[in-house]
Order: sequence, then structure tokens, then C-alpha cells
Amino acid sequence: MNDTITMSSVGLLELAHREYQAGDYENAERHCMQLWRQDQTNTGVLLLLSSIHFQCRRLDKSAQFSTLAIKQNPLLAEAYSNLGNVYKERGQLQEALENYRHAVRLKPDFIDGYINLAAALVAAGDMEQAVQAYITALQYNPDLYCVRSDLGNLLKALGRLDEAKHTFGQLLGEYIN
Repeated sequence: MNDTITMSSVGLLELAHREYQAGDYENAERHCMQLWRQDQTNTGVLLLLSSIHFQCRRLDKSAQFSTLAIKQNPLLAEAYSNLGNVYKERGQLQEALENYRHAVRLKPDFIDGYINLAAALVAAGDMEQAVQAYITALQYNPDLYCVRSDLGNLLKALGRLDEAKHTFGQLLGEYIN
């Protein structure tokens, strides 16, 4: 019987993820809340609830579920990144940067963490560190076209035209091939 409950919980979480990806936040939240009532320690559910509330601009609830996920697993990089997103959206850049940096320290190959960190660094005016964050993300996945484009635009804005041309050239070369 426990296997059936576990399988239905896994299936319900997968359904909630699909609903979230399709933009059906209401049903995704409903299914997550059903799962959360069954098991309040499930960090996958907590992360998804945090993301759902963020997309719906319910920042307090997003932060609440990120914090609950961190309490369940203090090494969960994604929860710190989600919390960083809330802080960034509120204009609390220092807190956002602290959370993003903590996320990538916990999980050095966390590409989304570097992308979020780079965007917050740009917002904070620290362009050189933003360049480094974008470069790190591309080291883990060189096929991220949007990241390469953002890096090229940032290098161009910094007047580093040769590097920008090289970055855009890589982007075009990958697109043509």
C-alpha cells in the first residue's frame, strides 16, 4: 500500500510540474498543496510552491516556502536561489546577491544560480563580476544561447568590443552549425 501512495505522490508531483511549466499555476498549486498536506518535509514540493508563488507575484509566500525548504535541507541550493529571486524582485539586491552566492557555493555546477547571480550583479552595477558569472555558467553549458547573448551585450556595453565580437561570433557559429 505504501508503494501505491508513493507512486501516486510522485505522479501528482510530476503533474504539478507539468501544470507549472504550462502556466497553469492554479492547478499546480492545488496539487502541490495536496502533497504538502501529506508530507510537509518534501523539498521538491516546497521548491515548486515557492516558484508558483513567485510567478504569481506572491513574494511573501514564495519566500515562506523557500525558507521552509531551507529548514528541511540547508544544503538545497535551489531554495537559496528562489529566495534570492524574491529579494531581487523586491529591490533588496544585497540580500539577493548573498543568497545567489550561497547557492553557487553549495552547488558549484548550478547554472541557473550563476545566471541569477549575473543578473543581480548587473542590477547592482558590478559588471565585471557579472561577466565572470556568465562565463562560469557557459563553462558548465556552452550551448546556452541567451546567456552567451547576454554576455556579448554586457561586454559590448563595457567597451570590450573584441571580446563581444568573439562571444557573438561563437553564438553565430553555433547557430549556423
